[in-house]
Amino acid sequence: MKQEKKEILHYENVSFIREKRVILKNINWHVESNENWALLGLNGSGKSTILGMIPAYTFPTKGEVRVFGHKFGNYAWKNIKDRIGFVSSSLNSFLLTLNKEKLKDIVISGKFSSIGIYQNISEKDKEKAEKIIEDFKIGYVKEKYFSALSQGEQRRALLARAFMNESELLILDEPCSGLDIVSREHFLSVLEDKANGENSIPFIYVTHRIEEIISSVTHVALLKDGEITTQGLKKDILTDELLTEFFEISVRIEWENERPWLVVK
Repeated sequence: MKQEKKEILHYENVSFIREKRVILKNINWHVESNENWALLGLNGSGKSTILGMIPAYTFPTKGEVRVFGHKFGNYAWKNIKDRIGFVSSSLNSFLLTLNKEKLKDIVISGKFSSIGIYQNISEKDKEKAEKIIEDFKIGYVKEKYFSALSQGEQRRALLARAFMNESELLILDEPCSGLDIVSREHFLSVLEDKANGENSIPFIYVTHRIEEIISSVTHVALLKDGEITTQGLKKDILTDELLTEFFEISVRIEWENERPWLVVK
């Protein structure tokens, strides 16, 4: 039986202006369940501003944003944020707190969308966290403090944390930023395994690097100068012609196991 699609995210004619500067212009973007999106854009294209509207850190100057079918102001937004998992290099702003926590406790805290544990933890929670930690191949450092982990281990810990609260949408905001190629590929392979597993979660992967668009990504949106220039199925968007126009340099795409690699001509 075919699973019914549900609205996950919806932007309708969304614009955002800050100090008379247009950051986003007429964004129309619709994400449904069973879709995994890559939002591709260069630095300064407006990616962070779009993301910030999901947890309601920023609000549209014009237009409407819905998350899980709900519009901000008509629903208790804490309930929305509790259904979303975030993995971002920007979580480094919480380093003072993270560094004092052991990896296993960081993963458990994901259940409560907190950094640090302030509630009672059941044995069931501990068992679930143990399984997630093993799934993400970081059991060997579960007793170590965050500050003692490599960057790659830290990102996998944060990804594992996002799975602890059974999120309904996973936001991956340039999660491989600053990682070397070995750590990056390890992170992406774990994400790929989870995306193809039984308890997969729809995700939005935000990046400016084509090679991070793994095979489980189904759709791509290209964001340039605050506008989504094109969007659709991955193979329809990641073409030599569209990307040459997008980057304004001559490029071609080579595919390997449903994953694209960018070559500058």
